[in-house]
Amino acid sequence: MIKVEVCANSVQDCLIAQSEGADRIELISASYLGGLTPTTTVLDMVLESGVEIPIMAMVRPRGGGFCYSKLEKEQMFREAKELLKHGANGIVFGFLTEDRKIDWIETEKMIELCDSFGAESVFHRAFDCSDEPEYNLQRLIGLGCTRVLTSGLGANVNRGAKLLKYLQEKYGQHIEILAGAGISTDNIKKIITKTRVKQVHGTFKKYGVDVTTTADDVNYRYTEKGDFEEVDPVQLAKAIEIVRDINKEEISV
Repeated sequence: MIKVEVCANSVQDCLIAQSEGADRIELISASYLGGLTPTTTVLDMVLESGVEIPIMAMVRPRGGGFCYSKLEKEQMFREAKELLKHGANGIVFGFLTEDRKIDWIETEKMIELCDSFGAESVFHRAFDCSDEPEYNLQRLIGLGCTRVLTSGLGANVNRGAKLLKYLQEKYGQHIEILAGAGISTDNIKKIITKTRVKQVHGTFKKYGVDVTTTADDVNYRYTEKGDFEEVDPVQLAKAIEIVRDINKEEISV
């Protein structure tokens, strides 16, 4: 059965994800920076609002890459522990060294922290910034990592489809391969069919409007497409419908 994970920035995004039939949520803040750590207040409100599907909380202290200072690492571990205490079902993270290798010391520590809470560990697209995908995946498997979010080292899943297929075929029985970056209603069926991945990750976004974003000589808009990102229930519903049809086809075969 193919699963759909939704990247959510807010309580409202999480409510939409659940109501439209998503299987899992990645809870973040600041999606325009690639996603940063959400607050425990948002997580508390999501759980209090009745969201019951699994919630993976990202820990990422800033935008840019994934080579962190000692202070940033300390912050990440403290945030991860608090998010787990507040009920997150897993932590999404990634550590790299200056030479674009996975920082295995910190990675092992984060996996162990997740394990201590009975939670899932998800290595995010920092994976795509290292050039040793097979070695990295083998070692993540050895450490007991639950899942890897990856585009197959491509700018998006369309460009990384070949590697996604290879990784799924060779390692999919040992670690979950979550395909993400550019998943939309236009390509979700093609990517699933081509790569045979069992789960996909998408924002399924639209742009909200806040009339106070601009003034005569002031502009807080980070894109001309709109003022802020939010999950589009229409796009998500279409994606869920496509995946359900694929699942029905798989069952009938």
